[in-house]
Amino acid sequence: MKRNYAAAAGAVVLAFCLAVAFWMMHSRTPAVPVTEKGPVIACADVEHIMMSHPSYSQYHRLELEYNAMVAQYQFEQWHYSKQAASQGQAAKDFSMTDALSSAALDQELQARVAIKQNELNAALEQRYQTLIRERRQTQPALSDEENLKIVNLRLKLAALALSPSERKAAEQELQALLRKNGGDHQTDAAAAADIAAAMAPDKEKAQKELQAYALQVKDELAARQQSSRELFAKQMDSFGKRPEPAVWNAAWKEKLEAKEKEMKDQKEAILADIRDKAAAVAEEQGIDIIFSEYEGIGTALDVTDDIIVKLA
Repeated sequence: MKRNYAAAAGAVVLAFCLAVAFWMMHSRTPAVPVTEKGPVIACADVEHIMMSHPSYSQYHRLELEYNAMVAQYQFEQWHYSKQAASQGQAAKDFSMTDALSSAALDQELQARVAIKQNELNAALEQRYQTLIRERRQTQPALSDEENLKIVNLRLKLAALALSPSERKAAEQELQALLRKNGGDHQTDAAAAADIAAAMAPDKEKAQKELQAYALQVKDELAARQQSSRELFAKQMDSFGKRPEPAVWNAAWKEKLEAKEKEMKDQKEAILADIRDKAAAVAEEQGIDIIFSEYEGIGTALDVTDDIIVKLA
């Protein structure tokens, strides 16, 4: 009985000592909560940024040229293989070859017209941006007091219960301030109409130039096809003089790779410039990571427009 009592008493004393030691250890230095700041994340639409780059029209032109070359190569490869397969089939296949030639020439026509149209559109876009800048320079700027007044009036109209006369007076005052800064619908419509009127001669000129160019290229390609038809009889005698397949393919491969490299170099130059501008935006706004596609938890700041502004 005395042993059990002594053991129980010893356990109580041991528990008390442990409790005192635990209290002294934690009462000396209070725990300091540690907070870690996560990375600042943003996202950007790279495709939209690339299409807004000043050099995108050059890349698009190279892309169209490359596609036209591939189409021409595929047609000529087919034509070459057909010639090599059988001289006796040349006459029978000429109608099919001529049809394929027409399709290839039509594709070339569309590609060249698209290149010209892209150049004209780029010039019109520059003209439009110039008119926008000129109009903005002529618009009066509101003072800080007037900007604050606009905010207060909008809050008043949205949040307060006003009588019809009070609401009408507030709306009239707000519209007057917006018109002063060119911000009402009527002023925006008038600005758009003025710019459209100013650009009308440029658009008409560009349209006429594009139509004339399309007719010129069409005549050129038609003459090329006609010349091909006239030479068909002579080609029958030249079957044995065509280049070796390896030499012919090597020449085409060299041309296609050169054009593809030119296109890729232009694209990489654009992307490098975009990366530089994105890095500048990230540094200015304290952003750690910019994703082209963001599917994480929470929201990410969209800096697409911020990067585009730096490209101008």
